[in-house]
Amino acid sequence: MHYPVMTERHLADRWQVSLKTLRRWRLDGEGPVWHKLFRHVRYHEADILEFERRSAQHLMTLLGINREFKPADVESGDELDADRSHYLTAKEIAEVASLPIHLFRDQAERNRKCVPHLMLVGNLRFSLSAILEWEMANSVVGSAAAPVVEDAEVSAEPPVPAKRWHELVREQDRERFNSTP
Repeated sequence: MHYPVMTERHLADRWQVSLKTLRRWRLDGEGPVWHKLFRHVRYHEADILEFERRSAQHLMTLLGINREFKPADVESGDELDADRSHYLTAKEIAEVASLPIHLFRDQAERNRKCVPHLMLVGNLRFSLSAILEWEMANSVVGSAAAPVVEDAEVSAEPPVPAKRWHELVREQDRERFNSTP
């Protein structure tokens, strides 16, 4: 079965780069569009293919090749089931979607995160297409790290150091026990 969403490990393996490189690209606002599903970083296949197409087109332009880059077609046999009637267990859906199994097995977690599921005669089942729709609806597009803004005015005076605890205690004692009216 083919699930059109990749984890950062899948993408790192595909491009033969390290996870650290992908993470740095995200921080620098480079690389493909990424999404966050709760705390999991995900890459949608359409975004990856578009990034690869743009990158290849840019490289071909630099090399002086003037033709449109067209990636190889994805085999139609790997797509989601056409009839969409195949239901998977929690273990199978966690493996296919590359998500932690507790999202699917734990009833409280399923209800809290509104994971679509079916109870078929007491058996818990999931539809791959419904899980894909749920993931697309609940993932948030990642954003580049906010640029560091330097202060326009830098004070010529050094900052006043914070008082130590014993200095604060002495001041409080002076205030409390000062008998001057």
